[in-house]
Amino acid sequence: MHSEVSRNRNELASETGSGIVGFVLVTPLVVAIFIAIGQIAMLVADKSVLNSAAVIGARTASAADASNADGRNAVLKVLSSRGAGFSPETIVITQVRNQGLTYISVAVTRKVSVPLLDREFLMTGRARAIDEASL
Repeated sequence: MHSEVSRNRNELASETGSGIVGFVLVTPLVVAIFIAIGQIAMLVADKSVLNSAAVIGARTASAADASNADGRNAVLKVLSSRGAGFSPETIVITQVRNQGLTYISVAVTRKVSVPLLDREFLMTGRARAIDEASL
């Protein structure tokens, strides 16, 4: 019985420190996953702001007594609510006539960087509204 107890102690002693090794191997992976989730959340928030700015710009420009310049100003006002560094690359406001109605289409484009991937790409928010003057 004495030899069985000493054998169990030797087996336990050989696994000492394995928890620390596992922790050291898994921790960087868990940290990278949390950073990736944070990056994705920021991209989704940016896309939401671009879409909101496009919708508000289209609705403002489509008012009967408004112009495309009013729509552009509305887009810039929404984007400025996100912070001074949140500026658009382009704001394109067009009028398209289709089946007797005039649509105001707004596209807001912004350059977005993803530090985790070390890349930049363009993100666009689009919206359209029926021009009230054409009704």
